[in-house]
Amino acid sequence: MSTNHLQSEIRNPKSEIGESAIRNPHSAIKALVRQIVAVFLLSLRRLLRSKFLSAIITLGAIPVAIACLIALSGRPMHQQNVGRIQDVHALLEGFLRFLYLHFIVFFGANVLGFAVMRQEYDDQTLHYLFLQPVPRWMLVVGKAVAFVVLASAVCVTSLWVTYLIMTLPRFGLAAVIADLFGKGRFVILAKESLVIALGLLAYGSIAMLMGSLFKSGFYALILLAWESGLPYLPSTLKLWTVMHYLQSLLPERHTDLNRLFALLGEPASVWLSLAVIGGVSGVFIAACAFFYQFRECLYAEA
Repeated sequence: MSTNHLQSEIRNPKSEIGESAIRNPHSAIKALVRQIVAVFLLSLRRLLRSKFLSAIITLGAIPVAIACLIALSGRPMHQQNVGRIQDVHALLEGFLRFLYLHFIVFFGANVLGFAVMRQEYDDQTLHYLFLQPVPRWMLVVGKAVAFVVLASAVCVTSLWVTYLIMTLPRFGLAAVIADLFGKGRFVILAKESLVIALGLLAYGSIAMLMGSLFKSGFYALILLAWESGLPYLPSTLKLWTVMHYLQSLLPERHTDLNRLFALLGEPASVWLSLAVIGGVSGVFIAACAFFYQFRECLYAEA
């Protein structure tokens, strides 16, 4: 990556925003958005060319592969027949609560969130970004949007493809369409997709801060132990985990998972869950932007 390439991607926002703010506040906002979009596109292209993309795709392929095996065998897990489409809903919810949130979302967010900050140090291209007349907080925001969009695209696509593989071969196209649009499954899947995106944002913002401060991802082991211990924590401590609020946002509760709900504790309200997840994400992204202001291009020490 060259300085000229970056200059072609990001124009000078300080003069553009400063002059436009005097003339028209709306123009200043538009100029600011254009700069964030430019940083977003640049960060997205770098992630698409990085080795970490294959990691998140591999994670997203795991439930798809399991669904293919179930479809081919004609039996779900535990050798239970799926005679109704509602049984597939319960099985998919188990996938979502365990496989997606605890594994795919957690590791996908930490891999990409950490990588989106570390790759500039590892490739020794950070000084090219810092030479550009772009506020450093804008670099952080653009990177955050890039990794959330990319990770969400992979994980949400995985969820929908898994649903289709588990339903189409067994019930047929007409039944799946009726389930999606006649019985409201489309809305439920859309809400579950949003929960996945929020989980990626929350965990990824933590990973971005860690990636801007440390070389190693050791923190992920501590965070994994804390988040995975949710069912075994006292009720008060459950409130201090991101997973508690992600689980609370999921729109469905099947009776087959009653024991799980007892372990997870009483769910938080939707608005409280959104506020907590948004607050956690905002605090960690702001902290990342704050430390980024004082970051120097000392690659040997980064």
